[in-house]
Amino acid sequence: MKIINDLNLKKQAENLGVSIWKTPSFLFIIVGLTNIFAMTATFIVSRQYNEPEVIVVAEGLVVSIIFSIGNLIIQQIEEVTKLNKLKSEFVSVASHQLRTPLAAIRWETELLLSKLDKGLSDKQCKSINTINILATRMTRLVNDLLDVTKIDQGKLILRKERVDMAETVSEVVDVLLPLVRAKKMNIIVKKRNKILMALSDQEKIKLVIENLITNSIKYTKTRGKIEISLSKNSGFVVFSIRDNGVGIPNSQQKEIFSKFFRSDNIVKYQTEGTGLGLYIAKSIVEQSGGRVWFQSREDVGSVFNFSLPVV
Repeated sequence: MKIINDLNLKKQAENLGVSIWKTPSFLFIIVGLTNIFAMTATFIVSRQYNEPEVIVVAEGLVVSIIFSIGNLIIQQIEEVTKLNKLKSEFVSVASHQLRTPLAAIRWETELLLSKLDKGLSDKQCKSINTINILATRMTRLVNDLLDVTKIDQGKLILRKERVDMAETVSEVVDVLLPLVRAKKMNIIVKKRNKILMALSDQEKIKLVIENLITNSIKYTKTRGKIEISLSKNSGFVVFSIRDNGVGIPNSQQKEIFSKFFRSDNIVKYQTEGTGLGLYIAKSIVEQSGGRVWFQSREDVGSVFNFSLPVV
């Protein structure tokens, strides 16, 4: 299957944003065919002519052709790399520029709702609250894009500090409780050890935990159940979250940690989402020295786990 995907030139061209003839796979196929042709031609020439000069000239032509095609491949790869760098830089600059006005919108709407709401009608308060919700959602998207850009450029910096996993999970769950209650769901947190200290960046690990819990809430139907457990295993703190939500189709599970990926059944069930959360979570955990894994069955539920080194 992987070989078939690698030879899917149209899909590769769409992913890279280039013409089919500029894709690495197409160029490497050309190199392979050229090598076969060159070796065959050299063999035929060597059989028909015994003069060393002729053979040397033939081999020289073969080397020149291979060198030219190799140089073309390098140029195309450099072009794709430069375009990717420009794209990442543009996303980074645009995201940074968006953060300031979005923060200002949130501050102003929160001020109106908390300090100046007495002079506003219910309809006006509702409109301002909607603006605040949308600004918060956009801020989250901007932060995700910034994190993805840093990950892609290898510039995501994580602090190495002692993280109380039990306390961190409790803080995130408390923040998300209104969402849980709104869907009339039941959330349970199990801690098998009293002291669960991991080595990582606390704020980034909070983001990982928040992403996983939020996904379980969004993709589990009303009155569903979420179980979170923390334990120690072979020098690692293991976080696990189980839900009885919509699950992930088997055919799409290999893509679940890809950027911007959302499975078909999730898109039908929940229209909101960027498909960046799991990509960011996996990158943070792996850069912290841990790993992420999951099990899922469509229409049954999912279990997502990640581990971090024990301090």
